Amino acid sequence: MRVPVTLVTLVLVITLSTPVQAAGQNFVEQFLSRYRPGSVTMPIFPAERPQQTLGDLIRSGALPLTVGDVINLMIQNNLDIGVNRLSPLSTSFLIETFYRPFEPMLRLQASVSRDTTPSTSQLTGAPSLSVLTQGYTVGFGQTLPTGTDVGVDFTMNRSSSNSAFNTFNPAWRGNIRYSFNQHLLRDRGRINNTRQIRVAQNNKSISEVQFERQLIDLVAQAQRLYWDLVFTAEDIKVKQRSMDLAQKTLSDNQIQVQIGTLAPIDVVQAESEVATRREQLIVSTFTQSQMEDQVKKLISPQGDPGMVLARLSPTQSARLPGPADLPGVEQAIRVALENRPEMRQLDFDAENREIDLQYLKNQLLPTVDVFANYAQTGVGGRETLRAGFGGTAPIISVQEGGLGDAFGQLFGYNFTGYAIGFSVQIPLRNRAAQGEHARATTEKRIVENRKSAQAQQIALEVRNAVTILEMNRARIEAAQKARELAERRLDAEQKKFDLGASTIRFVLEEQRNVTQSQTNEIAALVNYTKATVDLDRAMGMILRNNNIEIDKTLAPPAAAR
Repeated sequence: MRVPVTLVTLVLVITLSTPVQAAGQNFVEQFLSRYRPGSVTMPIFPAERPQQTLGDLIRSGALPLTVGDVINLMIQNNLDIGVNRLSPLSTSFLIETFYRPFEPMLRLQASVSRDTTPSTSQLTGAPSLSVLTQGYTVGFGQTLPTGTDVGVDFTMNRSSSNSAFNTFNPAWRGNIRYSFNQHLLRDRGRINNTRQIRVAQNNKSISEVQFERQLIDLVAQAQRLYWDLVFTAEDIKVKQRSMDLAQKTLSDNQIQVQIGTLAPIDVVQAESEVATRREQLIVSTFTQSQMEDQVKKLISPQGDPGMVLARLSPTQSARLPGPADLPGVEQAIRVALENRPEMRQLDFDAENREIDLQYLKNQLLPTVDVFANYAQTGVGGRETLRAGFGGTAPIISVQEGGLGDAFGQLFGYNFTGYAIGFSVQIPLRNRAAQGEHARATTEKRIVENRKSAQAQQIALEVRNAVTILEMNRARIEAAQKARELAERRLDAEQKKFDLGASTIRFVLEEQRNVTQSQTNEIAALVNYTKATVDLDRAMGMILRNNNIEIDKTLAPPAAAR
């Protein structure tokens, strides 16, 4: 007994195109779910999270922060990061759309028609011909990544009419057609037909690299802002000590004026200096407030960062230079070229250009296809046999039949047909394809040159970062020495003033010099620490050195939307 090939094929199609269902899951519901919008799991936007993280860290109206705290809070709450992490998610969904040409398709069709026409010949078998036709079609088709088109189409038609010449009335006519088409040159093979999928996968990687670059910039910005906040906090302490010292000098001078050992004009000088230093303290205080707002913007999802009603208190101090801070320039450049995301992005871009080039090279070829068809046919219905020709001929016999007879012939393989052939399309002028290939070749060369230019720019950035780090290391030593000398000069001038060998003007001037030298020393330490941040960024090590994993940052706690 022959196996009905069509039924087996349809069973296999449905089985292979339907994922294995979990235990207890409704098959119909699972099948219908693919025609509804899918549930998309998206990261929770920072502004949508409960605002308890910052509040839990506040102590007595102050928010103590380390560099690590600022970075962690920024990754969790920063609005820019919340927006940027959606781009890789969007490009990952775009990949799925390019599988559409390879998705199997099941085609169903049913139709009913009735036509009544006046007779123009005795051969119509009736004065007025009336025909009722019913058609049913089930088909399956799929394009494979190899450049192969396969299809199975099953058709069953039922027709009945008032014509006396019909042997079968009503008549069932069935047909099964298997089709196969294969590209042999153009569009042949997976490499050419999955081009868009592979490009989209690379674009997803490029989107992730772009997110990494944005995150690197934000982490570097957060660290620099933190150390600027440290500087303003330490500078306020210096300005406060300077004003306290000026206030003490004013008090001492007022006492000396009262006992007659100092001229009243010296008190005016001391009062002027107190006012000047108070102004400097006010400016430093407001500068600190502005810096706090910038840090709050990084670590808070609120629309107005000023709504974070807490004073930021940095708990880390700028450190002194260490022997391991300054790597060799050549080694630093090698590390940068291995780790900078710009180089990886250009690598993915170059791979996309190579994919396009391979595809367009294939498009230069003629179109050569080979095809094959195989068909099965069956007929059934109520068969009327007559002794002669025409509606008046005596009826010999009437055999009752129907759809089963049509299926019997259809799968009896008694009435079959096939076709085999090939087709060739040769463009006589191939300028368009040649132009596309030349364009792709040029774009590939552009990416290669851009990669060389980017490597040169990275090497320059690393050298500049190393130079600035060396400069700031030297500035720390110079600033420390200058501060020590300024303090010694102030001590000497104060002793001379106490002995009557100097004036208050010189004492106040030396106090200003000490204050400035202390500020310069703090600035040198902070600038050195910021220079190490810039060097880490130039070498592409800033995320690794801060224990940030890009995969985990891309996939924070999420909620189904």
